[in-house]
Amino acid sequence: MYIHLTAHSAFSLQEGLLTPADLVQAAQSNSMLALGLTDHNLLTGAIEFATACREANIQPIIGLEISLNDGPLSLLATSLDGWSNLCRLSSAIALRDDPAAPCTLDVLASYAKDLIAISGQPKQLKEIFPEGLYVNLQDPGQANILSNLAARLALPTVATHPIYYLSPDQAVLQRTLAAVRLNKTIITLPKDAIAPPDARFLNAQEMENRFKDYPEAISATVEIAERCKFDLPIGGSQMP
Repeated sequence: MYIHLTAHSAFSLQEGLLTPADLVQAAQSNSMLALGLTDHNLLTGAIEFATACREANIQPIIGLEISLNDGPLSLLATSLDGWSNLCRLSSAIALRDDPAAPCTLDVLASYAKDLIAISGQPKQLKEIFPEGLYVNLQDPGQANILSNLAARLALPTVATHPIYYLSPDQAVLQRTLAAVRLNKTIITLPKDAIAPPDARFLNAQEMENRFKDYPEAISATVEIAERCKFDLPIGGSQMP
C-alpha cells in the first residue's frame, strides 16, 4: 500500500493546479485511504482539504512545504499541537521582510514540536527532529545514494512524489503559471522555479514500481499516515 504525502494544491499560489477537492477525488479514485497536503508556505487550503477528505472518508494529513537553504522541506502535523506549530511557522515566514527567503533553522526549531520532517538533506535536522525525521526518496536515480545516507545517519526513508497536477498534459500549464508568478518567459524560467518532472498524480502501483528496491520506503508512507491521524476541529470557534 502507498499513500501520497506531498501533494500541492492551487493554494500553493501559481504553483499547483488542482483544488483540494480535485486531489481528494484522485486519491479516492486510486483507493488511497489517506492523503497529505503540503502547500508551499501556506495553510490556506487546509480546511477545504480536511472537509473534502471527511466527505470522501479519507484521512487528511495536514502539512506544509517550506524552503531551507539546502532545498525544500516537507512538514506533517501529528497532533493539534503540530497543526498549531504549522500555523505559527507559516505566519512567521509570511511576516518576514522577504517571505520568499529560505527559512532559518532557528525559526524552524522554534516550531518543530509534533511535526514529522521529510528531507533530502537531513544532516542538519537530526537535532531538531530527533524522532520525526525521514530521508526523502523522491528521485529513483538518487534513491541508492540517499538510502545509504539514511543508513549512516540511522534514519528511516520514505518514498514521496510531488503532485502539482493531475495528468501529463497539464505540465505546460504549470510552467505557464510559474512564468506568470515570476514575470518571466517560459524559456527563461530557472529549473527550480517549475514543478519537478512528471509531477502528476501517480497511482500506488506506479510508485511501488518506481521504488521496488526500497519497500521500506513505500511502507513508511502508511506508518507516517498513522502517526498523523488526529481530528482537526472544523466548524466551531477556536479561541487564540
